[in-house]
Amino acid sequence: MSEGRTTPTLWLADRRVPAIVGVLTALAVWWVWAATAGVPVMHDEWAYWLQAGQYAHGAWSQAAPVIPEFFEQMYVLVTPVFAAKYPPGHAIVIALGFMLGWPMLMPLVLSGLTGGLVFALARRVRGGGVALATWLFWLGTFGNLRWRASYFSEVTSSLCWLVAWWALLEWRASRRRAPMVVLALSIGWCAVTRPYTAVALAIPIAGVVIVDLVRLGSWRGNWRDTWRESVRTMAIGIATGTMVLLVLPLWSWRTTGNLKETPLATYTRQYLPFDVPGLRIDPAPPERAVPAEMEQVRAFLRGVKEQQVREPFVRTIAWRTLGVALHTFDAWRLPLLVCFLIGLAALGAPGWLALGTGILLIVSYGVQAHSPDWTLYYLEALPALAYATACGARRLLALTSAGLRVALFAAVLVAGLVVRDIGNARKLVGRLSEGPRTFVASVAALPKRPNVVFVRYAPDRGAGSLHLSLVANDGVLDTAPSWIVHDRGNDNRRLLLATPNRTAYLYDESTRTFSEIAR
Repeated sequence: MSEGRTTPTLWLADRRVPAIVGVLTALAVWWVWAATAGVPVMHDEWAYWLQAGQYAHGAWSQAAPVIPEFFEQMYVLVTPVFAAKYPPGHAIVIALGFMLGWPMLMPLVLSGLTGGLVFALARRVRGGGVALATWLFWLGTFGNLRWRASYFSEVTSSLCWLVAWWALLEWRASRRRAPMVVLALSIGWCAVTRPYTAVALAIPIAGVVIVDLVRLGSWRGNWRDTWRESVRTMAIGIATGTMVLLVLPLWSWRTTGNLKETPLATYTRQYLPFDVPGLRIDPAPPERAVPAEMEQVRAFLRGVKEQQVREPFVRTIAWRTLGVALHTFDAWRLPLLVCFLIGLAALGAPGWLALGTGILLIVSYGVQAHSPDWTLYYLEALPALAYATACGARRLLALTSAGLRVALFAAVLVAGLVVRDIGNARKLVGRLSEGPRTFVASVAALPKRPNVVFVRYAPDRGAGSLHLSLVANDGVLDTAPSWIVHDRGNDNRRLLLATPNRTAYLYDESTRTFSEIAR
């Protein structure tokens, strides 16, 4: 009798359990994220916030601000249009929450769906006990809790991965066309969200599909009919994926006015010409000067790129793999690294496909510059690591005569530790967000609206504040109650003259005080 059908774990086979697990996942992420009050923290998040806000208003971009240099913001174009640089997939999905007045909504829904699928996939392949262990270990992982409580696009792409794997299993089991369509849609949407991540996902899946079609033909012994059906199946998948990918030239055309010029390419040329995939540095200078606090970020990013170019490729991958391991097997999870290693021998073909795809993801990002602790890029790989760990734990428990009792005790213990992890993650996220969150609340409390707030950054912000943004705006400036802009000293007069209907304030980051500017 399989594990999922034994009496003590029979409830895990109920079809409602993935939905319950999904709700619990969303609640856990909400509890962590509530520490920020839903306020974006890092530069990337604010860029997605701006982008989703524009999409919620039915616009791909907005006209450039009245004097662009005051509105400079990392990863956002301020000329010739006002738009984020990122591919549109994630912002399109989360825009619904902006339309409903609750920006956190869709990231929470996405995380809930991801949690439900983590459980459902593991249960389908290995049974309810392994599924529960996989979900518990995945949920409380530092990298998972830290990065999910955010507006980062990996929240969307990680769900695309799991949907693709589920669709692949369905297609292999039924050979129906509907799962192939879902498979193509999920890979395609991942591509319009995070293109590099989609390539790492698509390559192994394409290999599996092609091998399966070849084997199917040899088993049936009718190559002609099988070939026709294979061509039709592949054509449907390719056509579906291509239709999704057409979002990218549409995005370019409606943003830059040029089908061949993506906002990402425009931004890279204007601000970060060195920040491109590869193992060399483009010597071209950036087209736009930026304020001092943004120049610090640019210098940091260039330093990371220079290190990537100098460092041997194998060492880069090793350091990043270590970063993922530290964010997965930290604190009380360290002994579970043994379970992970044991689990490698029990993964089976689906498990190895998932783990191998995660490894390919890390290797493929070897041409992208980032610091080893930026494990966000590998959020999609965490379910496979959790699954391997759960498989190893199951194999160890099978060696004991009291395996079921030990498993129940371990489940309760791990659940308690995960609850503690959720609390710790909330404290960490709250601490990281304290500056931006307090600033946003203070701006909302200013007595006069509409207004324009000139931000005078502290000269000694330090490395801890390097990636935390204060100058960040809604995607639609015309209706925004507040404009947050850079303090440019005597040059502020130009913007004051251009905005006679907005009360002006100066915010001093060093003293955390606001003062009204007399016109």
